[in-house]
Amino acid sequence: MDEARVRALQAEVEGLVGRVDGVVGVAAKELRGGAEVLVDADETFPTASVMKVPILVALYRQAEAGRIDLDRRITFEERHLVPGSGVLQDLAFGLQPTVKDLATLMITVSDNAATDMVLDLVGLDALAATLRDLGLARTTIPLTTRGILYSMVGMDLANPEHTYDLFLERSKAGQIDWNSRALADEGNNVSTPREIGRLLEGIERRTALGEASCAAMLDIMKRQKIDDRIPLHLPPGTPVAHKTGNLRGVLNDVGSVYAPDGPYVIALFAKRLPDPVAGTGALAAIIRAVWKAFVGPTPAPLYGPDPASEAQVA
Repeated sequence: MDEARVRALQAEVEGLVGRVDGVVGVAAKELRGGAEVLVDADETFPTASVMKVPILVALYRQAEAGRIDLDRRITFEERHLVPGSGVLQDLAFGLQPTVKDLATLMITVSDNAATDMVLDLVGLDALAATLRDLGLARTTIPLTTRGILYSMVGMDLANPEHTYDLFLERSKAGQIDWNSRALADEGNNVSTPREIGRLLEGIERRTALGEASCAAMLDIMKRQKIDDRIPLHLPPGTPVAHKTGNLRGVLNDVGSVYAPDGPYVIALFAKRLPDPVAGTGALAAIIRAVWKAFVGPTPAPLYGPDPASEAQVA
């Protein structure tokens, strides 16, 4: 990709970002030739469920080291209930998925209960060490998914009266704390487009972990069921290994796109969006612009259902 096309793409994406009522950050890189576009790529954004990609990496890192057995079965109990996205909360207690099953649910349907069960095994301290070792200095994940969601409705994990059912009541009533930690740029689960793009590149190039672990993680990410962002605006059938994330006013999607001439990675983050429909449209335009520049003409515009929700991590 020649420099003129890279400059044109940079200008186009800057223009699209500039028209958004909100804050948008973009990092996209063509891995074969190294062409790259960065717009507000060092801005910090709430990760929402994009946090589940670093958790997946930390899990496979510990599996490589022999500290976690991916075939171990974990009994799903009432204490594991987490609201928001996912299916485990709707299943019977006593189910015994493997650790790998939990990781798959964490990514493919963004299951929050599965995520926190995996995080219980990995540990927040070990996750922080993984982030440091990978050079992701501005990526922090101090909160579980339960912690994120409870904070959004003014609940405290340390309060025994603040339960799963109370969260459902407050969420249904629209009792959202707009100043909650879950929506903040500090003290929250946050990252930058540049850092998540770098992590995706490391997985794709098999430098983040070993060959087998990176291949296994990408296989899980390719099975993603929430395809209302990056894949929706690419030619039908284009393989994408990705993970979405959304909260009130937050829309994210990050992943590897397997174009005919080789993959590229893309990290899209948006926050403080007063209109999620307009935000979705803006991300769609950026997705198509990057594909067109890196690959060729895009299909006709497509717009999926509004992915915003009251107080869910997806």
